[in-house]
Amino acid sequence: MSNTAEVINLGAYRKREEQRVADTDDGYTRLANMLLEEYSGADLTKRHFKVLLAVLRLTYGWNKTMDRISNSQIAEIARLPEKRCSEARVELVEMNVLLQRGRQIGPNKNVEEWRIPQNEGYSPKSGDGKSPKLRERNPSKQGNTKDIIPKKVKTDPPKAPKGEFSEEVLSQAKQVLDYYNELTGTTCRSAEAFAVLLTPKSSRHAYTVDDLKLVVRWVVLTWKRRYGSVAKPTNICRVNRFDGYLADASAWVETYVDIDCAAVVDAYNELAGERMPPAELDSDREVMIREFVKHMSKKNVEAFRAYFTAFLNEARPYYFGESPSGWRASFDFLMKPDTLRKVREGSL
Repeated sequence: MSNTAEVINLGAYRKREEQRVADTDDGYTRLANMLLEEYSGADLTKRHFKVLLAVLRLTYGWNKTMDRISNSQIAEIARLPEKRCSEARVELVEMNVLLQRGRQIGPNKNVEEWRIPQNEGYSPKSGDGKSPKLRERNPSKQGNTKDIIPKKVKTDPPKAPKGEFSEEVLSQAKQVLDYYNELTGTTCRSAEAFAVLLTPKSSRHAYTVDDLKLVVRWVVLTWKRRYGSVAKPTNICRVNRFDGYLADASAWVETYVDIDCAAVVDAYNELAGERMPPAELDSDREVMIREFVKHMSKKNVEAFRAYFTAFLNEARPYYFGESPSGWRASFDFLMKPDTLRKVREGSL
């Protein structure tokens, strides 16, 4: 009996040792009381809350307001499938609870910008009409685990009633769509996203064909492609972001240089020979070349040839694989402004 008692006591001791106890010495997240109260009163689903808390941990938990966060990072903390995390993340952005700028995401501290359907007094349940507003301290009823809002909240770009677009607008939208397909080499068929922006609304004037073509060109030439796919018209024509896109595109075109990117890559391959890895032109390298040319005094292919030649003549053997690691400089390495600066200074 005494041996059995000892075994039981040892197991209980080990169990106590394995208990996880939170301690601020292990790190903590600073959160404004106002945000904590608003999150508590927000009529979000369980999945939304889990993703929101994960984003808070990965931003405020590292003293950052925004950061590049992958769905796999969120899934690890929220303990949800990546697909569900991606869906909830998109919905939180559309509700302005989270902000997304480029590839960075973070909490929106301006609670007046939040657009949560239930908080606005609308119940997502069919036939339910109005539901009590949370701000009146009478929240709508919902289960603890069941999602009660649509899987996808599609509000951007808005759907226009059939027949709303004039013949002129449809014709202009088709022009922009043809331009988009020509630049991207795709065969998109719906011009509706462009037609929405070409139609005036009470809150704004209509954008012009030139406005849309400028933004399309800016997106195609500067946005990095995900999985080799260019941004779709619906992503380009986001009504609540298009003003910002147009402003960025207008600033970009002032410094844009129409360089022959294929000729630049050909010049590199010709001059580098076997000393450096060969390069092929793709969409990412095209963006890289167009950004790099801004740092050059002469913005033409001959200037690139001179730069490549100078690097090949001045760089130490280390850059051509003569090191224990066998590392060699590549085309991408030459497209770094820091490498151009070192060539100019002769400090390679």
